[in-house]
Amino acid sequence: MCLIPFFAVSFANSLPNSSKTPIFSQSEQIILILGKPGNTQGKLYFFAADGGEWKEIVSRVPVWFGRSGLISADKKREGDGFTPSGSFPVKRVFGYTRRSIRNLEYTQIRRKDHWSDASNSKHYNQFIRNYEKGATSLWNSPIYQLFIAIEHNTNASIPGYGSMIFLHPWDETKPTSGCVGLKFSDLETIIQNLNGNKNPFILIVESEEEI
Repeated sequence: MCLIPFFAVSFANSLPNSSKTPIFSQSEQIILILGKPGNTQGKLYFFAADGGEWKEIVSRVPVWFGRSGLISADKKREGDGFTPSGSFPVKRVFGYTRRSIRNLEYTQIRRKDHWSDASNSKHYNQFIRNYEKGATSLWNSPIYQLFIAIEHNTNASIPGYGSMIFLHPWDETKPTSGCVGLKFSDLETIIQNLNGNKNPFILIVESEEEI
């Protein structure tokens, strides 16, 4: 069971320098998402280190990717239907209800809250508190009731390189528009166990093997 975190670290170390973050090697929580090349479905695992040992919090959770499958994060473009692969620090969680997440930023979504996915906006790929032309409302939608921001193209955002990439609830039996979708109950379990002090990371990997 502890082989998968080592696999994850090995994969991250093989990424180009531009895809690496210095604190990945210090991560004690890894959300590992695996998908085969060309597939729109995959599996999610969540591991946490406890007392120097890796423990499996959730295992083999089915997920849906974008309609085009996975693509390297540096090749992701707005509207292409791909889910970006790579390593992404977990920094922000959003949802409709009041809650507290250990040492992580949590934003309770309000009626006027939006996310800009308009490439010509100065707020492109940013959470915004009011509507602007081309922005997507986060209110009154089941997929935004609770989600983790996958920090692709967020700091700083490059126009046209992809926006609104989330780990969010998904009850459909079809691909997403580019996010990673899973059952609400599985997402809830992951979020309840997140701890910002453990430097959690999402690792999305294209792999020929089922682990």
